[in-house]
Amino acid sequence: MIGTFIIFISTMSLAIVFRRSFCGQICAFGALQEFLGNLGRSIFKGRRFVITTKIDRIFRYLKYLVLIFTVAMSWMTGILWITPYCPYNALGHMADFQSLTSIYLIGFILLIITLIGSFFYERFFCKYLCPAGAFYAIIGKISPFAVRINKDKCIDCGLCNKICPMNVNIMNSKSEKITDSECINCNECVNTCPKKGALNAGFSKKTVLHPILATLLVLALFFTPIIAAKSTDSFQILPNKFGSGSGIHENGKDKGLNDKGQSKIGNVYMKDITGSMTMSEISSLLDLSIKNLYIKIGLPENYPENNTIKQAAESLGSTVSDLKNKIFE
Repeated sequence: MIGTFIIFISTMSLAIVFRRSFCGQICAFGALQEFLGNLGRSIFKGRRFVITTKIDRIFRYLKYLVLIFTVAMSWMTGILWITPYCPYNALGHMADFQSLTSIYLIGFILLIITLIGSFFYERFFCKYLCPAGAFYAIIGKISPFAVRINKDKCIDCGLCNKICPMNVNIMNSKSEKITDSECINCNECVNTCPKKGALNAGFSKKTVLHPILATLLVLALFFTPIIAAKSTDSFQILPNKFGSGSGIHENGKDKGLNDKGQSKIGNVYMKDITGSMTMSEISSLLDLSIKNLYIKIGLPENYPENNTIKQAAESLGSTVSDLKNKIFE
Protein backbone atom coordinates (compact mmCIF):
# COMPACT_ATOMS: atom_id res chain seq x y z
CA MET A 1 0.00 0.00 0.00
CA ILE A 2 2.81 2.41 0.88
CA GLY A 3 4.61 1.52 -2.35
CA THR A 4 1.46 2.24 -4.39
CA PHE A 5 1.09 5.61 -2.66
CA ILE A 6 4.73 6.49 -3.42
CA ILE A 7 4.26 5.64 -7.11
CA PHE A 8 1.09 7.75 -7.11
CA ILE A 9 2.92 10.74 -5.62
CA SER A 10 5.81 10.35 -8.08
CA THR A 11 3.58 10.21 -11.15
CA MET A 12 1.33 13.01 -9.87
CA SER A 13 4.34 15.27 -9.31
CA LEU A 14 5.63 14.36 -12.75
CA ALA A 15 2.31 15.23 -14.41
CA ILE A 16 2.13 18.58 -12.61
CA VAL A 17 5.66 19.57 -13.65
CA PHE A 18 6.23 17.74 -16.96
CA ARG A 19 2.71 16.88 -18.18
CA ARG A 20 2.46 13.34 -19.59
CA SER A 21 6.20 12.68 -19.55
CA PHE A 22 5.61 9.41 -17.65
CA CYS A 23 3.78 8.11 -20.72
CA GLY A 24 6.39 9.34 -23.15
CA GLN A 25 9.64 8.62 -21.31
CA ILE A 26 9.12 6.10 -18.49
CA CYS A 27 6.17 3.79 -19.16
CA ALA A 28 7.52 0.38 -20.22
CA PHE A 29 4.23 -0.65 -21.82
CA GLY A 30 4.16 2.51 -23.93
CA ALA A 31 7.79 1.99 -24.96
CA LEU A 32 7.03 -1.60 -26.00
CA GLN A 33 4.07 -0.47 -28.10
CA GLU A 34 6.20 2.21 -29.74
CA PHE A 35 8.99 -0.27 -30.48
CA LEU A 36 6.54 -2.65 -32.13
CA GLY A 37 5.01 0.28 -34.01
CA ASN A 38 8.40 1.25 -35.43
CA LEU A 39 9.06 -2.39 -36.28
CA GLY A 40 5.73 -2.61 -38.06
CA ARG A 41 6.49 0.56 -39.99
CA SER A 42 9.74 -0.97 -41.20
CA ILE A 43 8.15 -4.31 -42.11
CA PHE A 44 5.19 -2.78 -43.95
CA LYS A 45 7.27 -0.05 -45.58
CA GLY A 46 5.45 2.81 -43.91
CA ARG A 47 1.96 1.51 -44.72
CA ARG A 48 -0.14 1.84 -41.59
CA PHE A 49 -3.74 1.30 -40.57
CA VAL A 50 -5.43 4.72 -40.63
CA ILE A 51 -8.40 5.90 -38.56
CA THR A 52 -10.18 9.03 -39.78
CA THR A 53 -9.66 12.14 -37.65
CA LYS A 54 -13.33 12.34 -36.67
CA ILE A 55 -13.54 8.73 -35.46
CA ASP A 56 -10.12 9.01 -33.83
CA ARG A 57 -11.18 12.03 -31.76
CA ILE A 58 -14.32 10.24 -30.56
CA PHE A 59 -12.37 7.11 -29.60
CA ARG A 60 -9.85 9.21 -27.63
CA TYR A 61 -12.57 9.86 -25.03
CA LEU A 62 -12.88 6.13 -24.28
CA LYS A 63 -9.91 6.25 -21.88
CA TYR A 64 -11.67 8.92 -19.82
CA LEU A 65 -14.72 6.65 -19.54
CA VAL A 66 -12.41 3.80 -18.46
CA LEU A 67 -10.89 6.14 -15.85
CA ILE A 68 -14.30 7.17 -14.48
CA PHE A 69 -15.47 3.55 -14.38
CA THR A 70 -12.25 2.43 -12.68
CA VAL A 71 -12.49 5.11 -9.98
CA ALA A 72 -16.19 4.42 -9.43
CA MET A 73 -15.70 0.67 -9.11
CA SER A 74 -12.71 1.10 -6.81
CA TRP A 75 -14.74 3.45 -4.64
CA MET A 76 -17.66 1.00 -4.41
CA THR A 77 -15.61 -2.17 -3.90
CA GLY A 78 -12.76 -0.74 -1.84
CA ILE A 79 -10.20 -2.49 -4.08
CA LEU A 80 -8.33 -1.67 -7.29
CA TRP A 81 -10.63 -3.98 -9.23
CA ILE A 82 -9.03 -3.29 -12.63
CA THR A 83 -5.76 -5.04 -11.68
CA PRO A 84 -6.58 -8.52 -13.11
CA TYR A 85 -7.87 -7.00 -16.36
CA CYS A 86 -5.06 -4.53 -17.06
CA PRO A 87 -2.52 -5.50 -19.76
CA TYR A 88 0.12 -3.36 -18.00
CA ASN A 89 -0.16 -5.58 -14.91
CA ALA A 90 -0.06 -8.69 -17.09
CA LEU A 91 3.17 -7.40 -18.62
CA GLY A 92 4.63 -7.06 -15.13
CA HIS A 93 3.86 -10.74 -14.43
CA MET A 94 5.36 -12.24 -17.61
CA ALA A 95 7.80 -14.25 -15.51
CA ASP A 96 4.92 -15.93 -13.66
CA PHE A 97 3.00 -17.97 -16.23
CA GLN A 98 0.70 -19.42 -13.57
CA SER A 99 -0.59 -15.95 -12.71
CA LEU A 100 -0.97 -15.05 -16.40
CA THR A 101 -3.21 -18.04 -17.02
CA SER A 102 -5.30 -17.54 -13.89
CA ILE A 103 -5.47 -14.19 -12.10
CA TYR A 104 -4.32 -12.04 -15.02
CA LEU A 105 -5.79 -14.09 -17.87
CA ILE A 106 -8.02 -11.30 -19.24
CA GLY A 107 -5.22 -8.77 -18.88
CA PHE A 108 -2.86 -11.19 -20.65
CA ILE A 109 -5.29 -11.60 -23.56
CA LEU A 110 -5.63 -7.81 -23.84
CA LEU A 111 -1.84 -7.52 -23.71
CA ILE A 112 -1.42 -9.89 -26.65
CA ILE A 113 -4.12 -8.08 -28.65
CA THR A 114 -2.51 -4.71 -27.90
CA LEU A 115 0.99 -5.83 -28.86
CA ILE A 116 -0.16 -7.43 -32.10
CA GLY A 117 -2.23 -4.32 -32.88
CA SER A 118 0.80 -2.11 -32.28
CA PHE A 119 2.38 -3.48 -35.44
CA PHE A 120 -0.40 -1.83 -37.42
CA TYR A 121 -1.41 1.15 -35.27
CA GLU A 122 1.03 2.84 -32.90
CA ARG A 123 0.23 3.12 -29.16
CA PHE A 124 -3.34 1.89 -29.55
CA PHE A 125 -3.82 1.29 -25.82
CA CYS A 126 -2.29 4.66 -24.88
CA LYS A 127 -4.55 6.57 -27.24
CA TYR A 128 -7.87 4.93 -26.49
CA LEU A 129 -7.94 2.81 -23.33
CA CYS A 130 -5.30 3.74 -20.73
CA PRO A 131 -6.97 5.23 -17.61
CA ALA A 132 -3.60 6.34 -16.21
CA GLY A 133 -2.89 8.30 -19.38
CA ALA A 134 -6.30 9.95 -19.08
CA PHE A 135 -5.56 10.91 -15.48
CA TYR A 136 -2.14 12.38 -16.32
CA ALA A 137 -3.69 14.26 -19.25
CA ILE A 138 -6.12 15.98 -16.89
CA ILE A 139 -3.49 16.81 -14.26
CA GLY A 140 -0.98 17.86 -16.91
CA LYS A 141 -3.22 20.71 -18.03
CA ILE A 142 -1.85 22.84 -15.18
CA SER A 143 1.79 22.18 -16.14
CA PRO A 144 3.74 25.07 -17.70
CA PHE A 145 5.99 22.60 -19.55
CA ALA A 146 5.20 22.10 -23.22
CA VAL A 147 6.53 21.79 -26.74
CA ARG A 148 6.49 25.18 -28.48
CA ILE A 149 6.57 25.90 -32.18
CA ASN A 150 8.13 29.03 -33.69
CA LYS A 151 5.98 29.76 -36.73
CA ASP A 152 8.58 32.19 -38.11
CA LYS A 153 11.21 29.45 -38.27
CA CYS A 154 8.95 26.51 -39.19
CA ILE A 155 9.47 25.32 -42.80
CA ASP A 156 6.24 23.26 -42.87
CA CYS A 157 8.08 20.00 -43.68
CA GLY A 158 5.57 17.97 -41.67
CA LEU A 159 8.18 15.71 -40.07
CA CYS A 160 6.92 16.54 -36.56
CA ASN A 161 3.41 15.34 -37.40
CA LYS A 162 4.74 12.24 -39.11
CA ILE A 163 6.99 11.16 -36.23
CA CYS A 164 4.50 11.84 -33.40
CA PRO A 165 3.40 8.48 -31.91
CA MET A 166 0.16 10.07 -30.65
CA ASN A 167 -0.74 11.74 -33.98
CA VAL A 168 -0.78 15.26 -32.52
CA ASN A 169 -1.12 17.92 -35.23
CA ILE A 170 1.95 19.92 -34.21
CA MET A 171 2.74 21.75 -37.44
CA ASN A 172 -0.76 23.18 -37.82
CA SER A 173 -1.22 24.10 -34.15
CA LYS A 174 -3.24 27.29 -33.74
CA SER A 175 -1.11 28.24 -30.77
CA GLU A 176 2.67 28.30 -30.47
CA LYS A 177 2.28 26.20 -27.32
CA ILE A 178 1.21 22.60 -27.94
CA THR A 179 -1.53 22.16 -25.34
CA ASP A 180 -3.11 19.02 -26.81
CA SER A 181 -3.66 16.63 -23.88
CA GLU A 182 -2.59 13.76 -26.17
CA CYS A 183 0.99 15.04 -26.24
CA ILE A 184 3.11 12.67 -24.14
CA ASN A 185 6.23 14.87 -24.17
CA CYS A 186 8.42 12.20 -25.73
CA ASN A 187 10.38 14.94 -27.56
CA GLU A 188 10.39 12.93 -30.80
CA CYS A 189 9.20 15.99 -32.71
CA VAL A 190 11.88 18.24 -31.19
CA ASN A 191 14.63 15.72 -31.97
CA THR A 192 13.39 15.20 -35.54
CA CYS A 193 12.84 18.84 -36.52
CA PRO A 194 15.48 19.81 -39.17
CA LYS A 195 15.17 23.55 -38.54
CA LYS A 196 17.00 24.75 -35.44
CA GLY A 197 14.77 26.77 -33.14
CA ALA A 198 11.52 25.83 -34.87
CA LEU A 199 10.54 23.39 -32.11
CA ASN A 200 11.59 23.55 -28.48
CA ALA A 201 10.42 22.08 -25.17
CA GLY A 202 10.46 24.03 -21.94
CA PHE A 203 8.55 25.97 -19.32
CA SER A 204 8.38 29.19 -21.36
CA LYS A 205 9.80 30.82 -24.47
CA LYS A 206 12.91 31.79 -22.55
CA THR A 207 13.21 28.65 -20.40
CA VAL A 208 14.05 26.06 -23.03
CA LEU A 209 15.36 22.63 -22.05
CA HIS A 210 17.51 20.41 -24.20
CA PRO A 211 15.65 17.09 -24.74
CA ILE A 212 18.40 15.15 -22.91
CA LEU A 213 18.24 17.50 -19.92
CA ALA A 214 14.45 17.29 -19.90
CA THR A 215 14.63 13.49 -19.85
CA LEU A 216 17.16 13.50 -17.00
CA LEU A 217 14.95 15.82 -14.95
CA VAL A 218 11.91 13.62 -15.61
CA LEU A 219 13.79 10.52 -14.46
CA ALA A 220 15.12 12.32 -11.37
CA LEU A 221 11.67 13.57 -10.36
CA PHE A 222 10.14 10.14 -10.78
CA PHE A 223 12.82 7.97 -9.18
CA THR A 224 13.99 10.22 -6.31
CA PRO A 225 10.94 9.50 -4.07
CA ILE A 226 11.21 5.79 -4.90
CA ILE A 227 14.92 5.62 -4.07
CA ALA A 228 14.33 7.59 -0.85
CA ALA A 229 11.53 5.20 0.15
CA LYS A 230 13.64 2.18 -0.73
CA SER A 231 16.46 3.44 1.49
CA THR A 232 14.05 3.45 4.44
CA ASP A 233 12.59 0.01 3.54
CA SER A 234 9.24 1.61 2.68
CA PHE A 235 9.30 0.46 -0.92
CA GLN A 236 9.92 -2.95 -2.46
CA ILE A 237 11.43 -3.03 -5.97
CA LEU A 238 11.44 -6.76 -6.70
CA PRO A 239 8.24 -8.88 -6.52
CA ASN A 240 7.63 -10.80 -3.31
CA LYS A 241 8.30 -14.13 -5.03
CA PHE A 242 12.01 -13.30 -4.97
CA GLY A 243 12.06 -13.06 -1.17
CA SER A 244 13.23 -15.73 1.23
CA GLY A 245 11.58 -17.68 4.00
CA SER A 246 11.57 -20.86 6.04
CA GLY A 247 9.22 -23.61 7.08
CA ILE A 248 7.16 -26.16 5.17
CA HIS A 249 3.67 -25.87 3.64
CA GLU A 250 1.34 -28.87 3.35
CA ASN A 251 2.56 -29.55 -0.22
CA GLY A 252 6.24 -29.22 0.64
CA LYS A 253 6.43 -25.50 -0.03
CA ASP A 254 8.13 -22.99 2.20
CA LYS A 255 5.95 -21.46 4.84
CA GLY A 256 7.08 -18.88 7.37
CA LEU A 257 8.58 -15.40 7.49
CA ASN A 258 11.15 -13.67 5.34
CA ASP A 259 13.93 -11.56 6.81
CA LYS A 260 11.53 -8.65 7.24
CA GLY A 261 8.90 -10.68 9.07
CA GLN A 262 6.48 -10.93 6.13
CA SER A 263 4.25 -14.03 6.12
CA LYS A 264 4.60 -16.25 3.07
CA ILE A 265 3.56 -19.62 1.68
CA GLY A 266 5.92 -20.89 -0.99
CA ASN A 267 6.65 -17.93 -3.25
CA VAL A 268 3.45 -16.11 -2.24
CA TYR A 269 3.33 -13.41 0.40
CA MET A 270 0.29 -12.30 2.34
CA LYS A 271 0.12 -8.96 0.55
CA ASP A 272 0.02 -10.77 -2.82
CA ILE A 273 -3.56 -11.74 -1.97
CA THR A 274 -5.92 -8.93 -2.97
CA GLY A 275 -9.58 -8.45 -2.17
CA SER A 276 -10.57 -8.91 -5.82
CA MET A 277 -9.13 -12.43 -6.05
CA THR A 278 -11.58 -15.33 -6.08
CA MET A 279 -11.33 -18.25 -3.71
CA SER A 280 -10.44 -20.47 -6.68
CA GLU A 281 -7.61 -18.15 -7.70
CA ILE A 282 -6.23 -18.04 -4.17
CA SER A 283 -6.40 -21.83 -3.92
CA SER A 284 -4.50 -22.19 -7.20
CA LEU A 285 -1.94 -19.52 -6.32
CA LEU A 286 -1.15 -21.11 -2.95
CA ASP A 287 -1.33 -24.66 -4.30
CA LEU A 288 -3.79 -25.31 -1.50
CA SER A 289 -6.93 -27.39 -1.97
CA ILE A 290 -10.16 -25.41 -1.87
CA LYS A 291 -11.35 -27.66 0.98
CA ASN A 292 -8.35 -26.86 3.16
CA LEU A 293 -8.56 -23.17 2.24
CA TYR A 294 -12.18 -23.09 3.40
CA ILE A 295 -11.28 -24.89 6.63
CA LYS A 296 -8.57 -22.33 7.36
CA ILE A 297 -10.93 -19.36 7.10
CA GLY A 298 -14.11 -21.02 8.32
CA LEU A 299 -16.17 -21.14 5.13
CA PRO A 300 -18.76 -23.85 4.43
CA GLU A 301 -17.79 -26.50 1.85
CA ASN A 302 -20.48 -25.36 -0.60
CA TYR A 303 -19.29 -21.72 -0.66
CA PRO A 304 -18.99 -20.50 -4.33
CA GLU A 305 -15.40 -20.74 -5.51
CA ASN A 306 -15.84 -17.79 -7.87
CA ASN A 307 -16.67 -15.40 -5.04
CA THR A 308 -13.90 -13.03 -4.02
CA ILE A 309 -12.17 -13.09 -0.66
CA LYS A 310 -13.74 -9.69 -0.01
CA GLN A 311 -17.20 -11.20 -0.48
CA ALA A 312 -16.19 -14.11 1.75
CA ALA A 313 -15.09 -11.70 4.48
CA GLU A 314 -18.39 -9.83 4.26
CA SER A 315 -20.40 -13.07 4.48
CA LEU A 316 -18.46 -14.00 7.63
CA GLY A 317 -18.79 -10.53 9.15
CA SER A 318 -15.02 -10.22 9.01
CA THR A 319 -12.39 -8.34 6.98
CA VAL A 320 -10.05 -9.31 4.17
CA SER A 321 -7.07 -8.74 6.47
CA ASP A 322 -8.47 -11.16 9.08
CA LEU A 323 -9.04 -13.89 6.48
CA LYS A 324 -5.55 -13.41 5.06
CA ASN A 325 -4.10 -13.76 8.56
CA LYS A 326 -5.96 -17.06 9.01
CA ILE A 327 -4.69 -18.37 5.67
CA PHE A 328 -1.07 -17.56 6.49
CA GLU A 329 -1.13 -18.73 10.13
